[in-house]
Amino acid sequence: MTDFDAALIGFASLDESALSRAWTFLDKPMDVRYALYRTLEDAQEALVALAAKPHAQSRRIMALAQQAFGDLRGVVIGLSDEILEKAPREGEWSVGEVLRHVLSVEQRYAIQTVWAVERKDSDPIRIPADRLPPTTPAVIAGGTSELLAAIARARAETNRSLDNVAPAAMTRPTQWVHYDVDVRFRLHRFAAHIAEHAVQCEKALVAVGRPLTEGRRIVHLLTATLGEIEGLGGAEDVRRIETRLVERWASVKKAI
Repeated sequence: MTDFDAALIGFASLDESALSRAWTFLDKPMDVRYALYRTLEDAQEALVALAAKPHAQSRRIMALAQQAFGDLRGVVIGLSDEILEKAPREGEWSVGEVLRHVLSVEQRYAIQTVWAVERKDSDPIRIPADRLPPTTPAVIAGGTSELLAAIARARAETNRSLDNVAPAAMTRPTQWVHYDVDVRFRLHRFAAHIAEHAVQCEKALVAVGRPLTEGRRIVHLLTATLGEIEGLGGAEDVRRIETRLVERWASVKKAI
């Protein structure tokens, strides 16, 4: 676990009472929650500057997917194994099963979209099924951090493959489920699919008696914004903001 992960998990554990305790910012009295909101402001500032730069349309779309993954990460980071694998109701997926599905579909979508971009006109529009992983991957050893790391690696590979799609390729025909669509549609599916399952995870956590704390609600806003920054190529900005959050968590621990 990185220091940044530890800071996220620490802030995510805080309820309204803890967040309301005194914290000092620029030698003036504030509350603990502003340590998070100040970091969110730092991230927003970086995002606005980065978004103003020219980017390929596909990179902007992939940045939305990275934002969605950042949101999902903030919703689930630090969950215990017990909560991770606890089914909300009979026949419904646990958070762990949702995350494994997100990983598999990320890989499937990437393979299908790269096929649509690169295939010859003589090739079939739909990629042969035997080239795709199953919709539910094999069980991954470890807990929440290992699942998030696996999804992060898959997302990085997706971004590497698809964040600079030529404009002419954006309208190439492809298929999604039973629908005739184009590459642009498929690119937008990445973010929408992750967002769908972030909501599913929130619902599952409520059902198993672990609704999001106020701290976690702010955390996943922050991690979503950092995800978009990363998706637009702002890795250095992300590392700088991560360092600030770690420093603020160190000072917050003294206040709580």
